[in-house]
Amino acid sequence: MGYTLEAVLLDSQAARFKHGLPTISLGHGIALIPLTDEVLDEQFGLSGPGTSGAFWKSGAVLEAFLVEVSRLGRVAYVEADFFGGSGTQVAAVWQQGKCVMGPECSKGGGAINHALRLLGVPRSPGQDEFDEVGLGRFRHTADWGGG
Repeated sequence: MGYTLEAVLLDSQAARFKHGLPTISLGHGIALIPLTDEVLDEQFGLSGPGTSGAFWKSGAVLEAFLVEVSRLGRVAYVEADFFGGSGTQVAAVWQQGKCVMGPECSKGGGAINHALRLLGVPRSPGQDEFDEVGLGRFRHTADWGGG
């Protein structure tokens, strides 16, 4: 079975930004904005693959949004694509209007955990940050209810 995720992750400070997008509360004060194809198209003018380097679905309007939101707190853009136990993660983090991590790409896991650590998510014994906030709850971005 596959796993795909395209999302914005916000720390508790950045989550105060008024954006009108569907938002899901995760553990440790993290909020998730699922970037379904519909949200990407309607809000950020992206339909299909994006053009922002390591990311599959990104663009200038989305990046401007991330920069603006990061003036309140830390914000990450993450993508993951896995099938049959192998895949790729890409993540970047912005704070105070500047990119402070990435984009970082990892085969298997790692990039999203690094971003979550920068957003303040602790690691519990036997769990990584990804599991700590429940990012494995759904297998596809659309299942998060983002549009």
